[in-house]
Amino acid sequence: MSTPIEVREAGEDDRETLLGFHQSLYKSHRDEVVAADVLPLIEYRDYAQVVEDDVNALLAGRNSHILIAESRGVAVGYITGRTKVELHRVLTQRGIVEDWFVDPERRRQGIGAALLGKLEERFRSVGCEVIESGTWSSNDGARRAHDSLGFREIRVVYRKRL
Repeated sequence: MSTPIEVREAGEDDRETLLGFHQSLYKSHRDEVVAADVLPLIEYRDYAQVVEDDVNALLAGRNSHILIAESRGVAVGYITGRTKVELHRVLTQRGIVEDWFVDPERRRQGIGAALLGKLEERFRSVGCEVIESGTWSSNDGARRAHDSLGFREIRVVYRKRL
């Protein structure tokens, strides 16, 4: 029998947990799913500072949504997003998934889907009409998860080192 998962809003008290998840997503996990020859195209000079700045911006962001999944009081994943309004589009307000990570030992248990479901509820409640998410092209697990949760691939970005 699976352990119940609670998804809750993150706050300032969760800063260290968010920093840990962010570091795991943008360094450890990234290094597992992105080929070594591609890393220079996406690398930052000071990851610790980038992660800290990103978490600070999320916590202070007026349009930010940060959710943490817990199992028996232990954080096992998180998702972040923000809303954006573009009046020139047909669907003017969209929710953008920025970060989505589940502890590797807890994947394939519905935690990611639960996090996304709660974020979708948040986006709907503020008037979003569409949700957007991205992942590294070589992250097959995330691509399968997006497909299974109803996303459609609509754009591919290419980079080339000069």
